[in-house]
Amino acid sequence: MAINSRWHLQSVIEVAIISIFLGGFFVFSDWLYTLVYGLVTPLGLAPFVGDALFGLWCMGGSLAFMVVRLPGAALISEIVGALLESMFGGTFGIVALSAGFFQGIGTELGFAAFKYKKFNFASLTLAAVLSTIVTFTSALFIHGYIHFQLGLLLGLFITRLVSNLIFSVGVVTLVYKLFNRTGLSTDRRIK
Repeated sequence: MAINSRWHLQSVIEVAIISIFLGGFFVFSDWLYTLVYGLVTPLGLAPFVGDALFGLWCMGGSLAFMVVRLPGAALISEIVGALLESMFGGTFGIVALSAGFFQGIGTELGFAAFKYKKFNFASLTLAAVLSTIVTFTSALFIHGYIHFQLGLLLGLFITRLVSNLIFSVGVVTLVYKLFNRTGLSTDRRIK
């Protein structure tokens, strides 16, 4: 099935619904982050918490693109979800917008590499890998990762990548298949 070439009202509504859901889900993810951070800080594992949970914040763009299949869907969904996260009282406040931007850009690059024509495991995986690279690069400067030793950087990157693959590929695939079973979508199967 080819990609839609234009946004329609149905596409806007679908992205809006996904973004609203994601905004609330991101707040839950923020609370989970705060809880886990508090629990593992005495063990010296605090730097890994955000990267271990990273995929929770990044899967929205992939899900939006898989449902709508339009260039920009991942970016818009991540930014709107992050905006709503901050409006709903998320832990990270308005700073979440920069995270949403980088998550969306990285995900868009993955789908763009396939010219927005592949809606499968390979495109989801590339989107997850590229969003990991883009967001990790931004974390070097925004979150001060640039000051960490190489071994810690490598550990954080691998943790972030695995989290993103689990959530942005594995969970998105499951959610998407459930969405297809509702009959709300047209022939949109992940192969």
